[in-house]
Amino acid sequence: MDFSIDNARRIADESFEIKVRNHKEKQTVEIRVVERLYRHRNWEITKSNLDYTKTDSQSIEFRSTVGPDKEEIITYTVHYTW
Repeated sequence: MDFSIDNARRIADESFEIKVRNHKEKQTVEIRVVERLYRHRNWEITKSNLDYTKTDSQSIEFRSTVGPDKEEIITYTVHYTW
């Protein structure tokens, strides 16, 4: 996680890396990762390596298919203004 804030300009940027792993040896699975963007209601995703869905005013959801014994890394950056 990386975080920077500029109180004078009233902005903040936060970056995340989330690792998920499918430990099943023979079965592909769909993963669902829900993230709460709790710092402020005014936000924008500026970078993401995976498509996401905005599920409400402070939440996003990532979905992906992960093969047997594979790992998925989700990275994103959120920009807050207030």
